Amino acid sequence: MNNNMDISLSRAHQQENEFGISLLEMLIVMMIASILSYLSITTYQQFTHQRQLIHSVRETIAFLSYQRQQALLFNIKIEISLHLSPSNKVVAIPFSLRHLPEKQIIFQLASGIQLKQSTVSNFTFGGIRQTLRPMSFVLQSSEGEVKIVISSLGRIRACSQKIKVFSPC
Repeated sequence: MNNNMDISLSRAHQQENEFGISLLEMLIVMMIASILSYLSITTYQQFTHQRQLIHSVRETIAFLSYQRQQALLFNIKIEISLHLSPSNKVVAIPFSLRHLPEKQIIFQLASGIQLKQSTVSNFTFGGIRQTLRPMSFVLQSSEGEVKIVISSLGRIRACSQKIKVFSPC
């Protein structure tokens, strides 16, 4: 009888140990959770920086397209000036209003986006019979760079080797 009691106490003791978790198991689970959260936060930050660059490129193209459209619509010349880093802005000035600084239209790039290497610093969208010298400039952030190319006919496109939203250069 005493032997049966020892076996039942032994089984009861084993069942009590199986229901709990050890400190080591808890630490392993917490370490795995922290590593996964670190990786997801880093990936999310890269994703948001890349989205910010894509958004800035699209805004820049929209600004330049609008200026080109205004030049064609009203048959006027609009000078575009690219101010490289650290000012990071694009300025549009209608030729007929060049003497009035308040008529300048300034497009400021978002913070973290830099205007780098340009083939020209100034170019002009002219009236109906327009031909440009082909040119390009680069917008750059921590997640990559995008090259904006303006053809001799004024067509504006963007390309990038790293960011798959744009065609490769």
